[in-house]
Amino acid sequence: MKRLVLLFLWGLSSNLKAQTTVATVQEALALARRSNPELVNARQNLVVQEQQKTAVRAALLPQARLYGNLDYNYALPVQLVPAEFLGGRPGEFQTLRFGLPWFLTATGEATIPVVNRPARADIAITNKNLHILDIQNLVLQDEVSTQTARVYHATLLTRAAIDITRRNLSAADTLTQIAKARLDKGQIEPLEYNRIRSVQLTTADVLYQNQLSYERNLNQLKLLLGLAPADSLILMENLANRPIEGLAGIQALTAAERPQITLRQAQVELAKMQIERERLTRWPTVSGYIRYSQQAQRNQFNFFNVDQRWFTIGVAGLQFNLPLYSGGLRNSNIARARLQLRLDEAELAYERNQQQLDNDDVRNTYNQAVQSLDLNRQNYELNAQNVQIALVKYRSGLFAYDQYLNVFNESLTAQNRFLYNLSNVFINQTILQIRNGK
Repeated sequence: MKRLVLLFLWGLSSNLKAQTTVATVQEALALARRSNPELVNARQNLVVQEQQKTAVRAALLPQARLYGNLDYNYALPVQLVPAEFLGGRPGEFQTLRFGLPWFLTATGEATIPVVNRPARADIAITNKNLHILDIQNLVLQDEVSTQTARVYHATLLTRAAIDITRRNLSAADTLTQIAKARLDKGQIEPLEYNRIRSVQLTTADVLYQNQLSYERNLNQLKLLLGLAPADSLILMENLANRPIEGLAGIQALTAAERPQITLRQAQVELAKMQIERERLTRWPTVSGYIRYSQQAQRNQFNFFNVDQRWFTIGVAGLQFNLPLYSGGLRNSNIARARLQLRLDEAELAYERNQQQLDNDDVRNTYNQAVQSLDLNRQNYELNAQNVQIALVKYRSGLFAYDQYLNVFNESLTAQNRFLYNLSNVFINQTILQIRNGK
């Protein structure tokens, strides 16, 4: 029994942990920026790319290594010398062999760069690339925030549409009941009843479609917020109660404030740095080195005999390296970097225009939606009253069905306009707030 109770409590605690409650769109945006999988992976990738700094700086730091060579000279060089120099008879020659077949060399070497301008340029380029990754994360965060704002409001609006459709279905059910009673009494034709029944079925189907859209939007929102599909997500907000922020409360936006513009500007700067880096490859490099070796020469493979001598070799110096010709590679790299700069500059100009048009479109859409929303709200409320009045009149026999249907269709149009403008107001208001850093 205790085990069952513990299992029940554990399951209950697991369900509680899997439930997320979001009260406002700002909470949804904060959760998306913190837990969205794409943003989490982007931040982790930036941590990984930070290691590139160490790799590039290594080119300007001292390097040390140990290595060894084991050589077997299977054909040693020989030289003929007059035999009389070695005590032989004049006119004869003696063969001399130079060296021993087995050589073992153990070496320790250290190098340090003294002058290496391309390597220093690589450090600046790496820092710029990391800065670009930072800006790309801001661009991604802006895109995720905008998408979250759209999906969040779409979820709330489909939920509101469900409530409205349920009220429509309730009215259709009432109308169907009235029509059925009249049909049974012979007061209406079957055609009129079938038309009323068709509206009821259509309204029920719209309700199911709205419920499906709501589930899809909710699941998409869970994905953006970094939640599992099985997790519970509860949205507490009611859009009808949210205040509308006036245009005066939202600062004017300029294209230069957008992270997409900042990204393009950084890419232009990177292209200029690449050109300068390729030019620096014409400069010489200077590095210092020190090398110490121990070498053994044997006629037989017996290097483990400590009684035989090892010879010491030590050297220190500077190495000067001046590139003269690289097969046209250097000129090709410079030309490619210049073409990339022109492309980046063209993309920057295009991005400026695109972002300015997007900002203007968001503000204009928001302005129009705010101006229309109050009218749409009043029209929606009036039509909701008209449907109730028409239903009463139809029940009392003062309205024909076609008269009621006209009022009902007008109400549907008013509902759709109201929901559409309500969506535009709050989606674009939130996007403007995101772009103002709120």
